[in-house]
Amino acid sequence: MNKDDIIVIGAGIAGLAAADELRRAGRSVTVVEASERPGGRVRRVAYKGDSTEAGGQGIHSNYEQMLAMVEREGLTQDLMPSSEKIVFLDKRGKSKLHTSSTDLPLIAGPRGALDLMKFTAKYFSFAKPFEQFETAVDIPEYDNVTAAEAFRSYSEPFHDFVLKPMTHAMGNCTPEETNLYYVVNSFKLALTTKSFALRTGNATLLERLAAKQTVIYGAPAEKLLTTGGRVDGVQLADGRALKASHVIVACPAGHAGTLVPDEFGPAKSFLSGFAHIPLPLVFFFLDRPVGGGVARWFGHAHRTAVFNMAVDHAMKTPFSVPSGKSIISAWPTYPHTLDLVKQSDADIIAHALGDMEAFVPQIRQWVEHVEVVRHDWGIARYPVGGHRRILDFKAYAEGLEGVSFAGTDYDFIHMEGGLLSGQRAARRAMRDG
Repeated sequence: MNKDDIIVIGAGIAGLAAADELRRAGRSVTVVEASERPGGRVRRVAYKGDSTEAGGQGIHSNYEQMLAMVEREGLTQDLMPSSEKIVFLDKRGKSKLHTSSTDLPLIAGPRGALDLMKFTAKYFSFAKPFEQFETAVDIPEYDNVTAAEAFRSYSEPFHDFVLKPMTHAMGNCTPEETNLYYVVNSFKLALTTKSFALRTGNATLLERLAAKQTVIYGAPAEKLLTTGGRVDGVQLADGRALKASHVIVACPAGHAGTLVPDEFGPAKSFLSGFAHIPLPLVFFFLDRPVGGGVARWFGHAHRTAVFNMAVDHAMKTPFSVPSGKSIISAWPTYPHTLDLVKQSDADIIAHALGDMEAFVPQIRQWVEHVEVVRHDWGIARYPVGGHRRILDFKAYAEGLEGVSFAGTDYDFIHMEGGLLSGQRAARRAMRDG
C-alpha cells in the first residue's frame, strides 16, 4: 500500500459499495475486514445443502441502486420473489391468514381497518416528505415521539395486527423503543414494495464485489491515525499502520466509536453512544416440511413473548432450500435481546423453542439441527431524537478531513441505504484526493 490508496474499514454492504464505486472510477482501494468473510450483517446459514439468509433478508423492488448492482454482477436471473404468506395468531391463538395487502384490513377487523386507513392517509398520502434511504431531513414531529405514543389513540386491533408485528419485523424492537420517523419509513417500504432474494443468498452479491477488490481479512482496525488533525491512515489490531489518502469507516456505528480519536470528540461521543440492537437469531432445521405454505408467523395479539415472530425459509425462499424441509428462524425483540445476549446458546435455543410451539406445535419432535447466529451490533435502533442526532453527526463529519463514514446505521437500516451511503462516501473520498 501507499499513501495514495483509499482504505475502507469493513466489508459489509456499505464498505463494498464504496470500494466498488472507487474501483470503477479507477482509484486504488484496500478493504480491511475483521472477520474472515465479506458481507458483514448480510450472511447465510446452511446445513446439508439447504441455506437461508441470516442477516439482510430482502431486496425490495424500489432498491434501484442495488438492483443495478445485481445486474452489473450478472445476477439478475438469480433474483427470485419471496413469499409472504403470513399467519397472525388472534387472542385465542387461532390462525388468521394473510396472503395479500387486501387481507390485513379484514384481519384487523372494522376498528383496526379504520385505523389502518387513517394511518396510510396521514403517513403515506399526506406524509411529510423525506428520503426513503437517507437521513437527510429533520422532522421533529416524527423524530420526537415514540411509535407507541404516536398511536396511543389507535385501536387495540391496530396495535395487535399492524403496529407491533410490523415494528418487530422491520425494526426488531417494540413500539415503545423506536421513534415514529423510522416506523413511517419502514411501514412504507413493507406495505408498498415487493421483496426478492438471490437464489444462492444475498451474500452472493457481496462475495462477487469482494472478489474484485483487495480485501485483507482477519484484520480488525484498532484506531484511525491522524497528522495535524487530518486522518491519514489506520492502525490494525496487529500493530500494522496503513497510510491512506482517505479512510472510509464502514463498520457498525458503535464499533466506529472505538476507532475515532479523542480529538474528534463530538463524533466519538455520538458513535460510542449509538443505539444498536444486539440480535441473536435461532435457526431450526427440521426433518420435514411444516406444511400449509406459511412463510411467517406473528403472535402479538395472542401473547407477549420474546420470540414472537417466526419465518419458514423453505416457504419464503424455497429456491434456497432444495430439500423442501422447513427452516424455522426465531426472531426476538429489543429490549428482550439485552438479556438474551448474556445467555448461552443452549439457553437461547431452549427459550426460542418454547416460543415457537405456538406457531409449530410439534417443532420439538421435528428438529434435526439448530444454529444460533449472533449479530453483536444487530441493527440500528432509532430512539426519540435519534435522527436529529444523526443529522448533527453528519454535519460535523463533513468538516473532518481525510475520513468519511458510511453504513446502514445512519440511513434507516435498509440495504439500499447502506449501499447509497457507501457510494456517497466514495465520491467524497475522490473529491478529497
